[in-house]
Amino acid sequence: MDMLFVRDFNAFTGGHLKFLAYMNHTAASRLASPILYQTPRSRAVPGNIFNDYKGATIDDIRSFPAYFIAGDDWFILDEAGIDPGKAPVVNLVQGFRHAEPHNPLFACLARPALRICVSPAVANAIRDHVNGEVVVIENGIEAGSMPPTPLLDSPARIMIAGLKNPTMAHEVATRLNGVVDIDLIVHQLPRERFLARMAQASICILLPVAAEGYFLPPLEAMALGRGVITPECVGNLCYCEPEVNCLMPDYTADALAQAAKALVHDATRLCRLAMGGLKTAARRSIDAERAAYHAILARHIGASS
Repeated sequence: MDMLFVRDFNAFTGGHLKFLAYMNHTAASRLASPILYQTPRSRAVPGNIFNDYKGATIDDIRSFPAYFIAGDDWFILDEAGIDPGKAPVVNLVQGFRHAEPHNPLFACLARPALRICVSPAVANAIRDHVNGEVVVIENGIEAGSMPPTPLLDSPARIMIAGLKNPTMAHEVATRLNGVVDIDLIVHQLPRERFLARMAQASICILLPVAAEGYFLPPLEAMALGRGVITPECVGNLCYCEPEVNCLMPDYTADALAQAAKALVHDATRLCRLAMGGLKTAARRSIDAERAAYHAILARHIGASS
């Protein structure tokens, strides 16, 4: 069965990366064959990860026997006059905006689909409003794609990733100036370069927006065996455990800087958190994500046929 995947790419986000992972999961399932359609403007965007996709693509959107939808993809189908009807639809829900009544996506929850949510918090936010089943598949990461990392006893360096909150990132960096070497990131980087810089840090301060469906960077830092400092953003509570695999101070520059200073001066605590993070990342592998999806996809396609 061919399954249509639709993308409108404006800039790189973690959501696009996870969408691509589900395309690859679908191809590996032998249950459905992913077919990619990109909006014409997408192809000209620098850094478009879908331009390198080696699978089947189409240039003109049309109806398909099955659909995989995420984000605003519903509206692309609407503009093309495509109604999935009784065809099986998988809807990947990665954030909380779907649950906000003023957001146009809220009305889309009434459309029949199987909703895959990336965290229990997202599932709980939409569950009472959906037409169809809601399941949770927590995001996994591919440990084999992680760059090599130095030992934690190498000279301390703190990476501050503040793409989503550059003002706060600069404030934290100012408070840590002169304490250790600082690597401040407030602009988008190719994922390989971002992970490489993360790997060269001993402590990673990772700044989300106030509410995120999951927030993957702390899990990536855990997979690299780094010390993780990140404030709570709702979705990350499903894997972030304070004093077990990370520190979760208040979302203020003072609290974040103080947490970093505490880890710099407590190597035993830093190593304990790093070991806890490695164990957490091992439980959330891309293989586990793929297996969970395959089981759900088999049931969903079977029920719709």
